Amino acid sequence: MNDVKVIQKADVKWEPHPQLPNVEVSYLVSHRDENMDLTCMLVHIPPGVDAPKHTHECDDIVYVLKGKAKIWVEGIGEVSAVPGTFVRIPKGVLHQPHDVEEDLIVYDVFYPFLA
Repeated sequence: MNDVKVIQKADVKWEPHPQLPNVEVSYLVSHRDENMDLTCMLVHIPPGVDAPKHTHECDDIVYVLKGKAKIWVEGIGEVSAVPGTFVRIPKGVLHQPHDVEEDLIVYDVFYPFLA
């Protein structure tokens, strides 16, 4: 049986994003920490930070919790990133969060896990 894990808002631990300066992540469950076959994290991007266009070797599933920005997705174009926006970005598809106007916090799921 797997161990139950509960994280309350006050217990969220932020750490620097492994590749993006000024961006923070909070791993909720991951291959890295629990040997899970997916990675679930919170990502915080402050205003003025633009990530470079990039891809992942897994699906990237994004749900915007807070803030206002844009996400450019190859083959789709610009998507407004506001609370309630859901975006599934398949493995290998170029994308870029940018034009962050208000602190952006997204719930990000990578499947299979983010290496």
